[in-house]
Amino acid sequence: MKRLFQISLDILMTSALPVLLWIVLGMTIRSEIANVFSLTYPLQFVYMIFACVFAVGPNVTARKKKNKNVVFSNLMFGCLVVGAFTWFLTFNVDGYIELMNMDSAILHNYCIYSIVLIFFSFVLQIITQKLYFEGKNKESNIMNLIYHLTNFILIIVLTLCMVERFAIWTTLLIDAVVVSYFIVKYFRYTKFELLMKDNIKNSSFGILDSIGMVLIYGVGFWNSFSYGQKYIDAINFEELTTDTQWDMWEEAIDTTAKIDLTSKTFNYKKSLKNAYKFVLILIGTMLIVEALLYWYYKPELWIVAILVGVQIIDLLIRPLVALRWNYLQIKDNSMKHNIVFLGIRFVTVLASFLPTAFCTYIGQLLTVGLEYVYAKIKCRKVKEFRLKSN
Repeated sequence: MKRLFQISLDILMTSALPVLLWIVLGMTIRSEIANVFSLTYPLQFVYMIFACVFAVGPNVTARKKKNKNVVFSNLMFGCLVVGAFTWFLTFNVDGYIELMNMDSAILHNYCIYSIVLIFFSFVLQIITQKLYFEGKNKESNIMNLIYHLTNFILIIVLTLCMVERFAIWTTLLIDAVVVSYFIVKYFRYTKFELLMKDNIKNSSFGILDSIGMVLIYGVGFWNSFSYGQKYIDAINFEELTTDTQWDMWEEAIDTTAKIDLTSKTFNYKKSLKNAYKFVLILIGTMLIVEALLYWYYKPELWIVAILVGVQIIDLLIRPLVALRWNYLQIKDNSMKHNIVFLGIRFVTVLASFLPTAFCTYIGQLLTVGLEYVYAKIKCRKVKEFRLKSN
């Protein structure tokens, strides 16, 4: 449980502070600015694909092969590849905004700001994963606290006393200096070894999951936003108040399970118990945050109630799914599992085309349900998942 909280502390900073940032900017500048969070939300999953390939996968590979060169090589190569991708996005930002049925004239500068922030978070994710696998959770907490507090304070203060564009670029420049400092501090290059095949194999579920989420949220939000402003406002409210909890859940549970499975200390009964304690805390904080912010955003209550209900159902089923899928990833990784995982994501993507503003959330319930059924069947004879023997 201690590790879950240490890892989730990083996510609290990397996710909660950005959420709070968009809430504050929406209050201090203009309310439309807060919608940038939902606007760039699908892009977060694109960067999660990169994080699986260049951060999560290399650390599992390095642990299995006892070769730290893999981590450092992927840090260097990943920064170059993803940096080029980020540059391309920023130069085509207006097209992306208009594709998502939002106003580029209002959101142009802050959309660029958000995209670059996601890139910086990707770079820190590579370092963070390295520190997790080395048991240096406190160092990771300090690193993320310094970076995210610096960014938060700078952008809030500077937007109050400078022209919008100068405030954004000044903040990003200082952010870049902070990120560069941590790269220099933790980067130790000896021999260039990417081992991409192993990295992808060791994070294939995460890669497929993120690809699916890009399509699900990209198509789904495009579909949902076309139904009008009340759905945009309700979905943005729901994402602002639940995104941190989901980030904390996925990072803490998945990382802890991978560390336990690769070090052969996995105990299902203990892990499941801790996971449900963690889930109840997350649900509680989610409801508190929604109650506190509802007075300001005032979204349609009936829409929000449906969206939040879906999130709670998913969170309650997710522990039973996540631990089994992590086991299949690490201990029994086969092409069949990846094909099934991809098939489930395809079904969910199809749901994003349903003629309803709730298409994304219907897909979300389909995903967790199908994943649970398959993982339960495949792990039914695995002794680690027999609670009575644990």
